[in-house]
Amino acid sequence: MQNKANLLDTKMNISSVLAKYYENERIRRRGENKPNQTQRLSKLFLSFTFICIIYNSVMQNWTIQKLLNWVVGYLADKDIDLPRLSAELLLSDVLGLKRIELYTNFDKPVTQQQLDRLHGLVKRAGRHEPIAYLLGKTEFYSLKFKVSPDCMIPRPETELLVDRAVEFLRSRNGEQSVCDLCTGSGCIAIAIAKNFADAGIIATDISKAALNIAAENLTVHNLEGRVQLLCGDLFEPIMQHLDAGKFDLIVCNPPYVSAAEFEKLGKNVKDYEPKLALFAGDDGLDIYRRIIEKVEAFLKPGAALMLEIGYAQGPAVKEMLEQANCFSKIAIEKDFNSNDRVVIATKRPS
Repeated sequence: MQNKANLLDTKMNISSVLAKYYENERIRRRGENKPNQTQRLSKLFLSFTFICIIYNSVMQNWTIQKLLNWVVGYLADKDIDLPRLSAELLLSDVLGLKRIELYTNFDKPVTQQQLDRLHGLVKRAGRHEPIAYLLGKTEFYSLKFKVSPDCMIPRPETELLVDRAVEFLRSRNGEQSVCDLCTGSGCIAIAIAKNFADAGIIATDISKAALNIAAENLTVHNLEGRVQLLCGDLFEPIMQHLDAGKFDLIVCNPPYVSAAEFEKLGKNVKDYEPKLALFAGDDGLDIYRRIIEKVEAFLKPGAALMLEIGYAQGPAVKEMLEQANCFSKIAIEKDFNSNDRVVIATKRPS
C-alpha cells in the first residue's frame, strides 16, 4: 500500500520531476558536448512514459478503502488537523456518497475522472487550504451552508450562541425582532430563523462579498422574506432605516483576534480566511468596544445582547458591559471545551 501511495504522490508531482530533468540537462551541457536534440527528447519521453505506465497500472486497483487509507496518510504526513474526517469529506464529495457509505462500499473501484479530481483537492488540502473552502460548503447547527474565502467558516463553538439565542426568544411572547451583527455567511441568523418561527431578523456585515454568500444561503433555506441583509459597519446600516426600531435580541460573533494571536494562527486560518473577519486591533477588543458604546439605543427594555468571545476575553468584555451601566444581568457561558465563549447581557426593564 505504501508503494502505491508513493507512486500516486509521484504522479502528483510529475511536473517537478520534469523540471528537474531539464535543469540537470542544462548543468550537464556546460561540461559536455551538446547532445542531439532527438536524443534528449527521446530520453524525456521514455522517462515520462515509464512513470505513466506504472501509475496507470497501479491506479487500476484503487478501491474506496485503499484510496481512503492513502488520503488519510497523506494528510497526516502534512500535519493536517483531523486527517480522517478531512479525507472522508473530500472522498464523499468526489464520489457523491455519504460518509457512512464510504465504509459500506469499501471494495467499489474509483474512476479515473474521480481520481483526477480528488488528486487536485488532496494537494490543496495538503497545503492547509480549509476543507470547507475546497468543497464550498459546511455544516452548522445541523444545517448546510455555502462558504467561500469571502466569509469565515462557521465553528461548532458558535452553536452555543445560537442555543442561547433560541432559548431566550422562546421564553418571550409574540414576534421577536433580532439583529445579527457581522453576519458573514448568515449562519447565525439562519439558524435562529429556522429554530424560532416568530423571529424577524436584520443581519448586517461590512463585506458585500460575504453578504452575497449569506444571500445564497437565505435562498437555499427559503428565508428571504424573514431575514433582511444590510451592508455596512455594525449599526450604521440600521440607523439609515428609521423604521427598524429597537430589538428584542442582538447577537454577534465579531472579529476578536488580537495582533499577537493573529501571528500564531494556523496556516489554514491565517493564510485563507478573511482577515477582516478575524483581526480586531492590538488587543482583539476593538469591535466589542464599538458595539457596547452604542448598543443601548438599539435594545428594548428587558432585551438581550449576546456576544461570542475569545477564551481569554470574558473579564474584559464583562467589565465593558458593566461600565455601560444599562444592563441588569451579565453572565459568561463556557463552550464544550470549558472555555469562556458567550457573554449574555440583559438590559434593565423600564
